Amino acid sequence: MNLEPESYSSQHIPLESVKRFVSETLPRLGWNRSSKEDVVLDVGCGPGGTTFQLVLPLFPGVKKIFAVDLVPEGIEFAKKHNSHQLIEYSVANFEDWSTLKQWEGQITRLVSIYCINWVKDQRNAFQNVFKLLKEGGEAAICFAAGSSYYNATLKVQNDPKWSSYFKGIENLIPESHHKKYSSSFYKKLLEAIGFEIVYCRDIVITEVISSDKKYRDFFTSLCVLIPHVPTDLKEEVKNDFIEELLRLNGRNDKGLPLFRSNVVELIIKKL
Repeated sequence: MNLEPESYSSQHIPLESVKRFVSETLPRLGWNRSSKEDVVLDVGCGPGGTTFQLVLPLFPGVKKIFAVDLVPEGIEFAKKHNSHQLIEYSVANFEDWSTLKQWEGQITRLVSIYCINWVKDQRNAFQNVFKLLKEGGEAAICFAAGSSYYNATLKVQNDPKWSSYFKGIENLIPESHHKKYSSSFYKKLLEAIGFEIVYCRDIVITEVISSDKKYRDFFTSLCVLIPHVPTDLKEEVKNDFIEELLRLNGRNDKGLPLFRSNVVELIIKKL
């Protein structure tokens, strides 16, 4: 994954839907009640902005907040710019149990924001969540099942102008986008693993991004295609990617760029 921490963090919470989910939906469902014995795990923390600004205020009195991400550069950025005595950042892979097993059965609250959509084997990831949680522990998970970002990625990847650079690469577009999975698919999958479904809904989100620069910085920092293009062509492929993303999403009546996605929000409990 091509994460450029400075660009990714230039707008600390670029998606208002994330703020609403963590700061409004979760407290409404009892997630603002925590104790000093609670151990929290934030999976897919990236450069730590969401962990520090949203997850930490939700759990001010807990024993520890562990925050993990696959990308070492993101974790280094988090340690430098989003540190706190309660938060411990480290590199781990949601799909690789060996990097997570130190927390087996210890987590009372697990948070994962826009991470599951990057995972190739989502069932395996949810099984790892089950193993990480204590009995009675809960996980709050929100991710894009389908997105205009994926459509823009596919358009650029298959464009004859660029396609020769992308032969055989993994574009990290989830099966949920191609097969148009909704929350009902995930409800069945999670119940089969052994979870109780506390909260589950589909939501179509239209985000308004406050400037073209933030739009470009944020979405190009996530684009998995860019590392495969020669340095002297990177700006051009970024331009084409953003042009396609804007074509798909448009602008609001004030001229600000929009971003649309189909999001699944979940709270699940280990029985």
